[in-house]
Amino acid sequence: MRNIHLLLRSLMCILLFFYIASPAISEDASPDIPLYHPVYPLLDRLNARDWVAVPDTRPLTRIQVVRMLSAVSSQSMSATERGLINRYIAELENRAAFTREPRWTWHDSAASVTLEPLARQQVIARRGDGFLNETASQTYIGGSMRGRFHTLGFYARHFEAREWSDQPRLRREDVLAHPLEDVQLKGKKVDFRESAFQLAWANTWMRVDVGKGSLSWGPGRTGNLLLSNNAPSYGLFRLRTSHGRLRYTHIASSLRARPGLIDTTRRWIDNGHVRIFLRQKRLAAHRLEIAFSKVRIGLHEAVVYGDRGFELLYVLPVAVFAGTQNHLGNRDNLVIGADISAHILTGLTLYGACFFDDMVKFDPNAFSNQFAFQLGAFWVDPLGLRDTDVRAEYVRVEPYVYAHNFHINTYEHYDALLGYPTGPNADRYFARVTHRFSPSLNASLTFERERQGENPVNPDGTIVNVGGNAQLGRRLEDPTTRNFMSGNIETLKKIGGHVLFAPVRNWTLQMQYQHHRITTQQSRVTGHEWTATMAVNFY
Repeated sequence: MRNIHLLLRSLMCILLFFYIASPAISEDASPDIPLYHPVYPLLDRLNARDWVAVPDTRPLTRIQVVRMLSAVSSQSMSATERGLINRYIAELENRAAFTREPRWTWHDSAASVTLEPLARQQVIARRGDGFLNETASQTYIGGSMRGRFHTLGFYARHFEAREWSDQPRLRREDVLAHPLEDVQLKGKKVDFRESAFQLAWANTWMRVDVGKGSLSWGPGRTGNLLLSNNAPSYGLFRLRTSHGRLRYTHIASSLRARPGLIDTTRRWIDNGHVRIFLRQKRLAAHRLEIAFSKVRIGLHEAVVYGDRGFELLYVLPVAVFAGTQNHLGNRDNLVIGADISAHILTGLTLYGACFFDDMVKFDPNAFSNQFAFQLGAFWVDPLGLRDTDVRAEYVRVEPYVYAHNFHINTYEHYDALLGYPTGPNADRYFARVTHRFSPSLNASLTFERERQGENPVNPDGTIVNVGGNAQLGRRLEDPTTRNFMSGNIETLKKIGGHVLFAPVRNWTLQMQYQHHRITTQQSRVTGHEWTATMAVNFY
């Protein structure tokens, strides 16, 4: 508790100093745009054409994106692209898209508030010997609020959700919805909810915000190695600053320990009820992004630590975690990474990323140096096909990446990885072709092949640890060597199609089909998955 109070007092002093020292511009404090918003694929197209420089440190703010879209409006483009740009500018500037839009807005010279409903109805049907055959329905109902008050920007969103199925839900793993915070299992029904919120302040050169949200750092679009939007939202304090070609972000975050990691020192009976607490878990991370005319480079590091409050040396924005972690006794989970994206030709972007987990020495053979890398390409209007783009990615994650000797330091929030979703001892090929027929209609075809080396289980129930599960770090009895794709190899191939129709902005109808083929050393099975979705303001 003392650590939390010390942290809050320190942050208040920092904010007060900057508030007094610098003039504030409220527009820079506009709320972030959620990572699933459809404006991001459009920004990737504009970035690949070298029309505008779009950072790979995301999410971006509403004002940032409006400025980017406005800056390219004079370029020669298709009617579809121009229609999308006009649609998103109108949305982000808070202009109504049609007469009876379900939105309430109030504003004066010092403040503004916008309230919007959000909803999503999704039906999933799974058939085939590769699945537990079932039909599931997911219903989300909620709302969002955003606005400003003088120099502060704010945003809040909440939804209540229920998943129905014709199959029982006995564990978290049975639930199809993702990502998940706490769930209430009720036979064939599951209830869950999630909130995200943000309070931001900015001046001409710095922005500070606190709240609960998700981050994505890097050029990957199927996930990134250091931070992806794979996990539920988490509490964070964030500082962002930029100067010229440089952009720097620092966060101090509170994570949720995996269900079952109980703090045994804080368990007691209160009013006849057993009261338990999960162990404390924290994340600190920072990223420096350098933008040149044709190349963007990102450098970042992060550390997950637990069983204590916020560590002051990790909270400081100028800390170097590689040295700080050593100073604190090498008891935390340190990760380091870098990425690069380059515009080789107009319309073609190549990118790559590397990632080291627990790197303590520059020795490729050291067990502590677990490694992952990612390669990708994004091609806009290939071979002259307008309003079309192609993306291809390959990711390889070595054994034991994201795991740690201490369970509390696993690189996850709840039971979802903060980094790339495949987990360790895995690789993945991904390819997608997307065509936009109009601002309201697009379709895509995808192919994926994912391999996973899972930990074998002996007849007596003991686990042979080959580094195939991020939730199981190296034990004392495990070998000091690791081999990629050892263990039980499972190969998953997916081929599918997706159609999205958005008659008006933020109202979408989607249909998706995926064919699955799962191959192991003992069997080969197939499955079919159909998904139909209707959503309003849900991203």
